[in-house]
Order: sequence, then structure tokens, then C-alpha cells
Amino acid sequence: MDVRIERVVILGSGQIAWTAAAYLQKELQGTVSVTVLENPDDPPEAGIGTALPSFQRSFFDVLGIEEQEWMRASSATFKAADRYVNWRTAGPGRTTPWELPDARPDAFYHPFGLLPEYDRAPLSHYWQHRRQRGETTEPFDYACFREPPLLDARRSPRWLDGRSATRYGWHFDRREFTAHLRRHAVAAGGVRQVRGRLARVERDEQGDLAALVTEHGERIPGQLFLDCSGPRRRLIGDLLGEPFLGLGEQLPCDRAVSVAVPAPDSRRRGIEPHSTLLAMPAGQVAVHPVLGRLGAAYAYGSDHTTPEEAAAELCRLWGLDPGHTEVHHQEHGPGRTRRSWRRNCVALGAAAGVLDPAGPDCPHLAVRALQLLVAHFPAGPLPPVLPERYNRAVDRAFDEARDFLQLRYGCSPRDDTPFWRATGRLALSEAVRTRIAVYRAGLPCGSALVEEARYYGYRAEEPLSPWTDADHYCVLAGLAPAPVGPSPVLAHRPESVRGAGTLFEQVRRQQRNLLETLPSAYDYLSRLHGRGADELVV
Repeated sequence: MDVRIERVVILGSGQIAWTAAAYLQKELQGTVSVTVLENPDDPPEAGIGTALPSFQRSFFDVLGIEEQEWMRASSATFKAADRYVNWRTAGPGRTTPWELPDARPDAFYHPFGLLPEYDRAPLSHYWQHRRQRGETTEPFDYACFREPPLLDARRSPRWLDGRSATRYGWHFDRREFTAHLRRHAVAAGGVRQVRGRLARVERDEQGDLAALVTEHGERIPGQLFLDCSGPRRRLIGDLLGEPFLGLGEQLPCDRAVSVAVPAPDSRRRGIEPHSTLLAMPAGQVAVHPVLGRLGAAYAYGSDHTTPEEAAAELCRLWGLDPGHTEVHHQEHGPGRTRRSWRRNCVALGAAAGVLDPAGPDCPHLAVRALQLLVAHFPAGPLPPVLPERYNRAVDRAFDEARDFLQLRYGCSPRDDTPFWRATGRLALSEAVRTRIAVYRAGLPCGSALVEEARYYGYRAEEPLSPWTDADHYCVLAGLAPAPVGPSPVLAHRPESVRGAGTLFEQVRRQQRNLLETLPSAYDYLSRLHGRGADELVV
């Protein structure tokens, strides 16, 4: 490629394709034309998507779309935490917790809220110090975060006047989300939409892609091509032959089945402002509530159950008849494309890599890749260093996401089924092994910052990693054996240990205040969407 890029062509029909189209059109400020080729035979995206708290700032704020607008268009609800259920106790899958030996329920939250600090040490370490001295039996999440009692009570993370009380992400209907992005990109961004089946790809004399040609002969020329065709990898894999590197030894789930569960009684029961991760005999079920229904996806290991058995087990959780329930099967094992940027083709979303077969397209990773692509976008002839640096940075982001998944499986003490015994033999990354060892030693256990931050275009106030020390500590405190001793720092700071008691009391006061003042998630969402949430069954 030896000319300035003026035309970008995107192959894909779903959420990732239109995320890329809208983002590039805006961030490149109209200096390139963007065309999306959609296959009319691709089925509409089903299921529920999720987004981390940074999504509004890193994506929708860039597009100039307010949170309320896209939430209304996508039947979106709040996701202020993940709740882990039955990751420590043996038994068949169920939606309610089993009982731990100390009579507490086998459930804990990973809130997205901020972990307080006292005298330059996180509150988690003071909690651990108290627990080891027998001064508290309160679980980590309830002792150190404001959010767990609010989540139990199904409170909104926002007051009715729109003020935010705590950090949160979102659940959204993927089909509606994609339709909203498509409308915005075409109407406001000037993105060109072409519907047609890809018949062939033209290449130039250097072997770069030159044009996509539909079966009706329409030719779509471009200088940079984005492969957003999902796990099929039509351009990066089929055409350019870039290898797909499987991760079967590192992640245990390679298949998924999903269903929509009616939830018509939201007015009485409320709407859970969190996702739930149910440990199952052969994997995990992720439950995501949106208006009027739950999206439930069972990611499992195909060596330990069959698609039919997994579908029946998933339906059984809610008393559904698998013979009369629409189920969707996904067969996308975990893995990554060796190089996401090859020649003048960049793979995004599941075309670049799959971590979770239940949700192969990860919005956070896609936006992270788009930020990096804009930072590396060529101004003229393409020097090899740009795709090389881009690929290294994308690999680091993928590794961080993989490590966070590995952490939950690698720390779970379950060994009651062949699946859970197999998770004990996973090839954990060096970063995960180190993080567990650091936690056991009583030290902070978060991820390292990505180097060269300013070069990659991140704002100074934007976290370079979506997972902080607190995120890792939530999973470790919930699943891993306790540290072998107190925090080395706190062992020599008795005044700080005594002073931290005021911070624990402050957390309790905030919990009580927010319980009294925040509306229910149902009430907030009913007002946001303009009618009762029970009416919005989709």
C-alpha cells in the first residue's frame, strides 16, 4: 500500500462492524470514506450484550450520543456488578446459592465501584488484616464496597434526577443496539451501507486487497479493509490465510447455548442491576437482565457435555421445555488470529479473537482496538512498524482479558466434576500465576499499565486497563485461599490499622444513605424508557 488511505471498507453485518464504522468516521473527521458491506443472509444478532463502565466515555461520548439516547434505543439496563453463584460448592446448577460450610450463601459480588483507600493502602488490605485477627467475619464485598446492599435491594445506580451514585456498565439488546448504531452512522456520519453477498475479492499486484465484489457485480474499492465477519474470518483467515491460534489449554469453554427467559413480573420483583454468573457442572451460565426478559447463555466444555444436554440443563434452570424453547448454539472455541493487522486488512471483534463462546464479540476489546487503529492510522505509505506496534498492543489487551477469565477458573476450589477438575490443569499465564502469588503474599494484585500510553491516544484520566486492583481482589477474595499472612505494609503501621476503622464505618453509612435515597432500578428504567418495564418485552 503506497498511497494515502482515503477509502475504508468494512465487511460485516453486526455490532462490531457498525461500531467500527461509526467510530472511524467520527475520529478520522471525514478524511476517509467508510463503506460497510452487509450480507443480507446474516441473521439478526440475538441475545444480550454487555459493556463495562468506560464504554460511554470511550465510545459514545466520542460519537456525541448521550447515554439516555442509546439506552432507550437498545432496551438497556444497568450492570453495576457481576454476582458469582456456586463457584465454591459442589452440586447441580441452580439459580440460587448453595450453602457454604459456615452457613453463608455461596455467592459474592464483583462490584464496579471504587475501592476506598486509607493512608495509601486499599481498604481490602485492612479487611484482610481484620479477618486474620478474628476481628470480622463480614465478607469482603459487603465490608469494603457501598454497592452490595444496593444490588441486593435492586436499586438503581442513579437517582431519578439523573445524578450518578456509583459506577456501572450496561446490558443491552444486541439487535436493537446494532440497528441504532447503523442509523446513526448512515444518517449522521455519512457511512455508506451496501447490502449484498460477497462473491470475490480483488487483489493488486503486491497482493493487497483492492476491492470487494458482490454477487451482482457491484465493486467496492478500498485501501484499508476491516474484517468484521465474526468467527468465519472471511478476509483475514479465508483470503489472507492468517492462522487462528486456539486457546483450548488456557480457557475451558469452547461451546455455548443461549435462551431468552421471559421475566414479566418485574414490577413486583424488580430488575437486577447486575449480571449473574452461575457455576454449572460443565461450565458457567451468564444471566443478563434487560427489559422484559433475561438473556441466559451457558458456556461449556464440549468434552464434558453435549449440546443437547447443555440446552436441557440451561432450560431446566427456569422450568422451560427445551422442545418448545428457541435455543441458539454457538461453536466458537477460544482463540486468536496470529496477527490482527495483515497487509491492508485489520480483523476486529471475533474475527480477531474469541474468549467467551457465549459472547464472541467483546465491545471493550473492539473499542480498544479502534483506539489503537486510529493512533496508528497511516498518513501515507504504510511503514511496517505501524501494524507491528498495533498487533503487539492488541495482543496485550487480549491477554489482559484472557487473564481475567483465567483468574476465576484458576481460583475456583471446585473439583466435583470432570470439567472442574480440568480447570485445575489449565495453562495459566505467568501474569495470572504471579497475581495469585502476590495476593497470597498480601500485596496489591492488579494488572500493569500498558506502556507508551500517550502514543496510543489514551486521555490521561482514562484507565489503561479496565481491570483494577479492586477487580482482581474481588475475584481472589471470593475464590482463592486467604493470604498466608497480613499485608507486609500494615504489619508495620499499627496507627493506620486503627485509623482505617473510620473508613469501614463510612462505607456502612453510605450504604444506609443510598438504600434510603436511591430509587429501584425498575422505577428508574420505567421512567427512562417511558413506560412500565413489564410492557417492554422484546
